[in-house]
This record gives sequence, structure tokens and C-alpha cells, in this order.
Amino acid sequence: MRLNYVLAALSCTAFGSSVAMTHQEDKPAEQVFKNIVSFKGSKASDVIPAMEFISASLGVKCDYCHTQDRASDEKEQKGTAREMIAMQKDINERHFNGRNVVTCASCHGGHTHPLPVPPVTGVDVRARRSADVKPADVLAAYTKAVGGDPGKPISAVSLSGTITEQGEKSPTEAVYNGANYVIKTKGAKGEMKEGFNGQAAFIGTMTIPLQFAGQHVRERAYTVSPDQLPQIPTPTGATATLNGKPMLVVRGQLANESTQASYFFDKDSGLLMRAMYSYPTILGSIVQINDFSDYRKVDGVELPMTIASHSPEGETLRHYTSIHVNPKIDPSIFSAAK
Repeated sequence: MRLNYVLAALSCTAFGSSVAMTHQEDKPAEQVFKNIVSFKGSKASDVIPAMEFISASLGVKCDYCHTQDRASDEKEQKGTAREMIAMQKDINERHFNGRNVVTCASCHGGHTHPLPVPPVTGVDVRARRSADVKPADVLAAYTKAVGGDPGKPISAVSLSGTITEQGEKSPTEAVYNGANYVIKTKGAKGEMKEGFNGQAAFIGTMTIPLQFAGQHVRERAYTVSPDQLPQIPTPTGATATLNGKPMLVVRGQLANESTQASYFFDKDSGLLMRAMYSYPTILGSIVQINDFSDYRKVDGVELPMTIASHSPEGETLRHYTSIHVNPKIDPSIFSAAK
């Protein structure tokens, strides 16, 4: 996912303000952005995720409602969006005690005209809570299944292969070192560099501040070892069926944030098959799913060579054909592209 819907929106300038968002995220929205109507009183940092939620729910980009001047009311769709936001708030306040039970996605489902459900591949796979599934045992089995020598851990990998997005297959190279990563893709329009350096994510020359980067980082994640999975402090166990195979599921809220995570492990092999994240915006939750397959044993460690990512914005398939463990890495590779 390229976060197409928010490329322009990630700077306040795109919404009619010259104030840097990274220093203003806790101010009221109307003090940071121009011509705020629907989100008066909300935090400025809530506005961009809400815009992303609307874009994903309708399957559109920013220019569906906005002109180049984001503060302008020229487009009729912008007025309609305000009416719809007011309607959503009214329904939820009157019928659900203010909880976001009914959202844009409830009716639109990725289309400008309403549909009943959001089109995310795999979101219909439901896990059923089970007291018989002990999260600690499942995670221990995962660690054993991955294998490797604890005295010689694999902390970094470099991979090459292809990435397929919007029907276009392109050569790609990736380097992962702990939480940091960089991915280079050579498409029809040239090379695109993206990554995360512990402080911010970046796509080309655009930097995504840390407080907005969580979903992007999880979506591009590559699990080298079990301890690299985002941690769930108080997990619960569940069961599910994925692609016809029984799964043991560990789920709960991630540490230090409100994102809900569900990790699906193959009951027989113990390996991670799916990581599903549901993260909230002020209008509702967005689901991100990563499916892992085609495991290959490298230096005694099982590593996935294929990662399929599903989100309301579309599908991404990364298929790696070459992998090297613990390569020598120049730290400058994780800097944002100039």
C-alpha cells in the first residue's frame, strides 16, 4: 500500500496551513488547518487519519472532494462529505452512545455509492475465542518452528524478487534490520525508495512522522524472529480456519496503542500464516492483513519468501527469490530519499 490517499495530506500545507504538523498534533484541528467544520474540537493529529478513513471507505483519492487548495469549498462532494459526517455522528450519538458503530465503510464499502461491507480480502475470516488455546504455548511453538541458534540470531536480512501492485509486477530489493527497513522498487516510472528508520517512515521524498507511520511500518514488516512481532501485553487465545487449515490465534491490543492485533499460526507447523491489525481513526477502524507463505530454511531458520498484503486500498504481493542473512549494512541506507 502506497498510502495514495494521504500523500498530499501528510503536510499541513496541503490542508491550508504552513505550520509543521509534527509540532502541532495536539492542538485543536481548527487552530492548525484552515476552514475546519466537521472536526472542530478534535485534535489536529486526528484529521489526517480521518481523511484516510474516508478515502479508503469510498475508494477515492483526495481530489475527489478537494481542489489543489485543500481549504476550498468549491467541490460539491466536500459539502456532501460534511453532511455524511454529521449524519454518522448523529446516528452513533442517538443509537450507540457515541461509539463508532455505523461508519462510512458500513454503507460505502470502498465505493462512492454505498455498499454494505468494506472490500478487504480475508477480513471475513473470524477467530473464535478458546480457553484451550494458551498464547504462551502458541508463541513458544512458533519460536521452536522458526528454529535457529539462539547464540547466532538472525537480526538482518536482504532480499530480492518482485512486487505486484495494481496489476503491475516490478523488480524489488529490500533490507530489514530490526525495526528498520528500506525497499527499492524499479517500476515503469523509475525507482521508488521507501522505508522506516526508527524516527519516521518515508516514501520517495515524502517523510511520514512517527505518529502517523504505525500502519505503514506494520504493512511492510518482515518477521525475522518471533520477538520482532509487535507485542500484545495481555493476549487471548482463539481458533480459526484459514485456507482450509486449522489455525491457533493469539490476539489482543498492542502495547502503547489502541491497535488490535491477531496472529494466526498453523496448528501443525507452528509457523505464522497471518498478521491482522485493526487500528482506529476517529471515524472507525481500518483493517490491514499480511499473509505469509512459501517458507524457506536459511541458516537453519524458517523465513517467509512471499508476503501478500490486503487493505481497503488494494492488494500487494511481494515474492522474494533470493535472501541473505546478517548482511553488512551501511546505516545511511535507511535515510529518507533526497
